[in-house]
Amino acid sequence: MSHFLKLLILFITLLSFSNSYAAEPLPVFVSILPQKYFVERIGGDEVKVEVMVNPGESPATFNPNPKKMSRLANAKIYFSIGVPFEKVWLSRIKAIQPQLKIISLNKNQKGMHSNNHHHDEGDPHVWLSPPLAKKMAAEIEATLSHLNPEKKVFFKKNYQAFIADLDKLDQEIRAILGKGKNRTFMVFHPAWTHFAEAYGLQQISIERQGKEPGPRTLQEIISQGKKLNIKVIFVQKQFGLSVAKKIAKMIGARVREMDPLAENYFDSLRQTAKAISGATH
Repeated sequence: MSHFLKLLILFITLLSFSNSYAAEPLPVFVSILPQKYFVERIGGDEVKVEVMVNPGESPATFNPNPKKMSRLANAKIYFSIGVPFEKVWLSRIKAIQPQLKIISLNKNQKGMHSNNHHHDEGDPHVWLSPPLAKKMAAEIEATLSHLNPEKKVFFKKNYQAFIADLDKLDQEIRAILGKGKNRTFMVFHPAWTHFAEAYGLQQISIERQGKEPGPRTLQEIISQGKKLNIKVIFVQKQFGLSVAKKIAKMIGARVREMDPLAENYFDSLRQTAKAISGATH
């Protein structure tokens, strides 16, 4: 009897261990914080999301450290988004971990029109457009459901709730912008191209071909700012702050620090709309 009980305890222990293993959340890696928010909204407790680019780091100059690369070895999925560091690192990651499933969230969002002052390859900040964010959400939901079909209904429900919230955000932004007269805004680095396209706005970039403007170009920007009656200039975390302040002083505009990589996605886009429209907080 004691032998039977030992076997029974061993069996129950093994069963509970296998169940707990099966219940482990799916390890997912993403490039930036807004993606983390998107994946967590859809995946809930069924995913464990890690981010490559931490707050304060730039996707343009980012290099993953060995600790991050070792954690990446446990990931099942990598959701890419088209930010600069991916061009070098995704091929390296794939070479080291050929089993890692890399899903592009910007693959159907190429060919968006960029303004004349933008980089030749276009603006990678596709997530700043709620209509494009909805396409990303669909890709995330499909990928998670494929990898964990038992939770398909759970993912679908979360996806639908997220889409409803994105639709509501879209309406809020249109209402905020509708209250103001301003349809043009200035930025140091042109990160808001897709946001501008979604809402019929004009983005004027201070930076040209990735560089600060020279004296002649600076004068042209100031003249343009005055002519268009621009009231807000966006900067990113001390990025081009001194140049933006100089221009703001000359044209009577305010400088606003806006982070296109903010994890609090909904609040960030509402604040962007308010800043452009001239609404108060």
